[in-house]
Amino acid sequence: MRRSSTAYTALSRSLPILRGWAIVWIVAYHLLGNTKGYLALGETLSRLLEGGIKQTIDAALELLISTGDADVSVFIVISGFGLTSSWWKRYESQGIDHINLRDFWGQRVLRIFPLFWSAIALATLLYLINPAWAFFGQEVWSQGNFSALRALLATFSTIRNFIPDYYYFLNGAWWYVGLSLQLYLIFPFLIQIGKKRGWSKLLAYSLLFSLTYRAICAIALSGSIGLVISFAFFPARLFDFAFGIYLAAAFLQPSATFGNRSTAHLKSLGESSSEPVGKALDESSGSAVRRWLENLLFNPQYLAVNLGCFLTGLIFKWLDHPAFTIFSEVFITIGLFCGLVCLSQYKFLRFGALSQTLGRYSYGIYLIHMNIYLILWPIATPLIPSYWPRFLIITIACCLVGAGFELSYFWLHKQSFMRHKTL
Repeated sequence: MRRSSTAYTALSRSLPILRGWAIVWIVAYHLLGNTKGYLALGETLSRLLEGGIKQTIDAALELLISTGDADVSVFIVISGFGLTSSWWKRYESQGIDHINLRDFWGQRVLRIFPLFWSAIALATLLYLINPAWAFFGQEVWSQGNFSALRALLATFSTIRNFIPDYYYFLNGAWWYVGLSLQLYLIFPFLIQIGKKRGWSKLLAYSLLFSLTYRAICAIALSGSIGLVISFAFFPARLFDFAFGIYLAAAFLQPSATFGNRSTAHLKSLGESSSEPVGKALDESSGSAVRRWLENLLFNPQYLAVNLGCFLTGLIFKWLDHPAFTIFSEVFITIGLFCGLVCLSQYKFLRFGALSQTLGRYSYGIYLIHMNIYLILWPIATPLIPSYWPRFLIITIACCLVGAGFELSYFWLHKQSFMRHKTL
């Protein structure tokens, strides 16, 4: 197998850190929404510009945290990148030019569902102990046991993504599980398109498809729950996924390989100092698109470009008009992902092992954090009167409990496997 390019290696090493940052941001976003509500932009800006020092600080923190929902895009890009990297390495080393659909989908199902079903069981148990610990979709329980059973079946199978009455049942964040499953289902076909038509065309087709879908939904479903649900269907996020696929293919294909060049002067990301890797990347390598991506990802001089791209996407989203919102996700995805990768090169920002550990167990954190803070927040309120210290402690606690949840699941699974092996 050919040596991976320097750009690919640097990007791969930054992804666990990005997952750690992103999951903390998402937890904070949901906690803020639950405790203060999802505040309107105008209200937050008014407090930011017209309030006193305390109000200004509060508003600035709220504004920063309120962008946390955008971090879902980071996970989708990473997913596309990781799947493509695995396929590419197997394809190059063994000469396999197709994906065994049964094996691939079987592995994905085993990765997604057992832990997800465990989270459903936990949330159901919490509701039975105290309904306030899983108040999402409580109206379903009030409609009787048969309605609750249907909601549970829809949740177990992830088809709740398409049923408004069950969309928030037990946990409002679980729509992402269904979206992930959809993306895994179409991944082999995207790979075939990329191989036959080219990776740039795959990215362009995905962009056009996503924009068209978003435009139709924004116009036809404006102001309804249907608009929210429509964004949990894969066409709305296809560009994010294809962007990850494109990055992996662009940096792994032969023309992007630096194996025949001298790369001794490049420090690995894990050993680098505070100076970014991007300064040393060979500007003459690869196509213009790859060079542009390398700059966005690794050149600190392009941080302003990434920030501008991210802010443009946020402004388009906050304008809440179909003419702008359909483009918001593209700007947000490129600006946020590339900006975070660029920042992750600075050692003092990484938080090293902590970020990587949270990233490693981000799925478990994501699955149960909304239920955990419903338990912890009322307990912590009388003990920690100040909002922001309490907010920080609960955010950390949710991450630790979620990581422990996933770690415990795999430990129990390993113990069960060892017992069966000795029989």
